[in-house]
Amino acid sequence: LIKLAAPQMFYLYVGCAILLIRLPFSLSIPHFVSTTLGALGRGDFTAARTEILLLFILGTIDAALDFWCVFLFGYAKERIVRGVRIDTFKSILKQEISFFDSNTSGDLS
Repeated sequence: LIKLAAPQMFYLYVGCAILLIRLPFSLSIPHFVSTTLGALGRGDFTAARTEILLLFILGTIDAALDFWCVFLFGYAKERIVRGVRIDTFKSILKQEISFFDSNTSGDLS
């Protein structure tokens, strides 16, 4: 599997790096929800407003980094699958004609 993914290692490494950068933002969201609810429970609306603003900013950063993670991993996956399909098609084309007499197209797929 690693051999098949080797041409896409750049995208996989960048996706992993972004995933590591994204981790603190994802973990901070429950904290800010909790502190916002605590501030609202105490009636401290200015602190709650600050917490909501921080939650919005960090949530936006988390969403943007999540997009790039999904995009890069998906892009690498599609290119890996494309390579497997091309290799399979080339292998089928290299077969002798007698191979297709003994195997139906349904057997090949």
